[in-house]
Amino acid sequence: MIRQETFLKQKGLVSMATVRDIARAAGVSPATVSRVLNGHPHVAEELRERVTRVAGELGYTGAARRRARTGTGVVALIVPHVSSPFYCEVLAGVEREAYQNEYGLVFYTTDGRSHDNVIERALETPQLAGLVVITPRWREDEQLLDHPEAPPVVVVDHRNAGSPYPHVVVDNLRGAYRAAQYLLAKGYDDIAMIRGPENIQSSMDRVRGFMLAMHEAFAAGLARARDLSDRIWPGDFEQRSGYEAVAGRLAAGEPMPRAIFCANDLMALGAVAALHEAGLRVPDDVAVMGFDDLPLAAAAVPPLTTVRQPVAEMGAIAFRMVTRLAAGQTLETERIVLDTELVVRRSA
Repeated sequence: MIRQETFLKQKGLVSMATVRDIARAAGVSPATVSRVLNGHPHVAEELRERVTRVAGELGYTGAARRRARTGTGVVALIVPHVSSPFYCEVLAGVEREAYQNEYGLVFYTTDGRSHDNVIERALETPQLAGLVVITPRWREDEQLLDHPEAPPVVVVDHRNAGSPYPHVVVDNLRGAYRAAQYLLAKGYDDIAMIRGPENIQSSMDRVRGFMLAMHEAFAAGLARARDLSDRIWPGDFEQRSGYEAVAGRLAAGEPMPRAIFCANDLMALGAVAALHEAGLRVPDDVAVMGFDDLPLAAAAVPPLTTVRQPVAEMGAIAFRMVTRLAAGQTLETERIVLDTELVVRRSA
């Protein structure tokens, strides 16, 4: 099988010399080559002269990079891992737009890898027009920003406060607020929540929305007055954490609340599994509600009541934003917030 880079070279779509070729010949890292070729000031003069000389000898012109800036080329998607249905839905949205607009698409995962190496490899993608990134950590954002050859970047969902990048997100606070209001309206006066990671903004916004609705209910006498800290259980957005949050309390003999709101569908499915394993019925004994409305939510037993966020559309919008930036256009707004929708099924 011909490697992608070799194929593109044969078709004349990229310069015959790449940044990696120059780095190998000059005995430096690809990142150093990128800094030299883009005029970065913090490079030793000896290294600058060596890289420039080798680039000239190899016939490097940077044509691929210039073509990418005209609005055609390849978009790279960087995700934490591919085992999450959420990330796969984002990928589906990006892929659909890329296909319709005749862009190439590559994706990289950061799970168990050096983020420096993943970003470096992504930046070496021939004709790279831009990056769509799902990342919960501010450190990775800073690393992207530090690369002098970084193309436009758009962040999907897990955008942290202070991030300099345009982003697409849903109104997580309002979605969780509506979820808690729905459960309260159904008569559940004792509700717990399984939250996601504390270092992810969308996760904490869902906690804030839940707490806002619950405090309003306490004031109105619609819920049992209690310290909410013992009704917000830790989770990490993975199915296993939802299972363990419930199974651990059942094993310790703790009473279950009348309803559990989970910060995503995967944890909700884990919670349902733990309840079933203990002989408890959903929703008769304990109601369970999720957040996402991934395709597997409707197929759950019982089908999962949840908060729908337009995941594939988030990916599609991020693609359109990054390619507009790659073409030198400006964005009307750098922050797009999409609404959520309550989806009522049989689990709550």
